Amino acid sequence: MIYFICDTMKKIKIIVVILIVIILMPILINFYIIFSTINNIYLTSEVENKYDIALVLGCSVLRDNKPSKMLEDRLLTSINLYNAKKVDKILISGDHKEGYSEIDVMYSYLIDKGIKEDDILIDKEGYSTSESIINYKNNFGDKSVVIVTQKYHLFRSIYIANRLKINNIGVPAKLVNYKGFFLREIREILARNKDFFLFLTNNWE
Repeated sequence: MIYFICDTMKKIKIIVVILIVIILMPILINFYIIFSTINNIYLTSEVENKYDIALVLGCSVLRDNKPSKMLEDRLLTSINLYNAKKVDKILISGDHKEGYSEIDVMYSYLIDKGIKEDDILIDKEGYSTSESIINYKNNFGDKSVVIVTQKYHLFRSIYIANRLKINNIGVPAKLVNYKGFFLREIREILARNKDFFLFLTNNWE
């Protein structure tokens, strides 16, 4: 009887430890990605060196083919970098398909704001954060980059770029209380864990 109780208690302890690990691991990975990249984030005014390209990560567009507030803030930040001569060119990366094109909206916005057509680069296959940065590695891997997106999104973006050994920093788009920010942050925590395991090895060079 005593042996049975001890054995049961041991199994319970093992289960508790496993549950703690399952719960803590995503939290620890999340904080690891944040604290390992936070020193790579600068405001536009703090960027001292000149970089080759500003990479604008796409996000949702409105039904009237206008950028959402989040996307507009990313585009405006890249324009500020360009006008301040902190970057030579702007690369827009996002979804592009019939009836819905983040690329078309981003391109038109930049042109309307006076950015030279020759200084706009396009990645029509940036269907996710990881794909956008992998595409950058494959097409512009030897060029330095300023990644432009909201700060909560920069941690993961910079982490991926670091894993791919891209010379990069991040500049956050304007920080405001975007609609649905809490749910977006929860999804981002899950995405950080996903990409942590995706880029766990160094076989991306």
